[in-house]
Amino acid sequence: MDVAMAAAERAVLAAEAAQPRGQAAQALEQARGQWLSAQETRRKSDKLRLAEAAAANADLAQARARLDAAREEVESRAARNADLRRRLLVNREN
Repeated sequence: MDVAMAAAERAVLAAEAAQPRGQAAQALEQARGQWLSAQETRRKSDKLRLAEAAAANADLAQARARLDAAREEVESRAARNADLRRRLLVNREN
C-alpha cells in the first residue's frame, strides 16, 4: 500500500513537472484529487484503488503533456521549413 501511495505521489510530481495544459491538466487535476482522497481514506482497499487510479491519471497527464509538446515542436519546425522554402523561392527569382 505504501508502495502504491509513493508511486502515485511520484507520478503526480512527474506530471506536474511536464507543465500540462488542456486535457493533460484536467487529467492531472483528477490524479491530484484521487491521490488526496487516497491519503484521507482509511479503508485499505479504497486507498489502494485510489492510489492506482491517481498514478494512472498522472501518467496519462504526463503522456498528454509530452504529446502536446511534441506537436508544438512539429508545428514550429513545419513553420520554419515553410519560411525557408519561401526564402529559397524568392532568392531563385532574383
